[in-house]
Amino acid sequence: MDAEQTLVEVRRLRAQARARAHGGAWLPAAAIAALLLASIALYRWPFGQTSSIVAEYPFWAGVADEQRSPMLSYLFWFLGTPLVVGLTAAWYRRRERVSGMRVAWPLFAAAGLGVLVLLAVLAAAPSGPQPDALSAAGPWWPGFLTPLLPVAAGVVALGVAERSRALVAAGVWIALMAVWLCQWWPLGTIPGGMLSLRPGHYLVVMALPLLVFAAVRYARGRTAGD
Repeated sequence: MDAEQTLVEVRRLRAQARARAHGGAWLPAAAIAALLLASIALYRWPFGQTSSIVAEYPFWAGVADEQRSPMLSYLFWFLGTPLVVGLTAAWYRRRERVSGMRVAWPLFAAAGLGVLVLLAVLAAAPSGPQPDALSAAGPWWPGFLTPLLPVAAGVVALGVAERSRALVAAGVWIALMAVWLCQWWPLGTIPGGMLSLRPGHYLVVMALPLLVFAAVRYARGRTAGD
């Protein structure tokens, strides 16, 4: 009986330590969601319908729609993404000092910043004429030249570091939506029709899994006293 109770206690302590180690994932998830939602301001008509859309390529705002300023969009992502990475690094270092629990957050930083640098290199490299019209039968590369993919890669890496399938799924979800919204034109094209949604709606849908994850993890942490 004593041996069985000891085993139960060991398992309980392991589960408690695991929950404490990964209880801080809510903040980077919330920060990434905030970055996605803030990018809504980069579009000229994020929610309103318009009769004419000029989508400048590459899609520095994120998805293939008219942006207020390509330079503003470029600066937003190439400054905002490192800012979120830096916030995440500071958060995990603080938790490590307080609790002694370490999470492999450098994996998140390497994935997000690495793909961002690769995006800059690919966008700067000569690749022939700019695509005039994007369609299912058109060029394949426009869907990958979006700053949303470094964000998606970072979320997947964060999920691996935090051992969270939910975060990995959220990262894959962002990547799939980003490629779809940049590859097929006009925005929201689906087989047999088109969804009458605007960039703001899609970005909210992208950020929603992260917001739900952050809320659940934060509530669990508060309950556990983390």
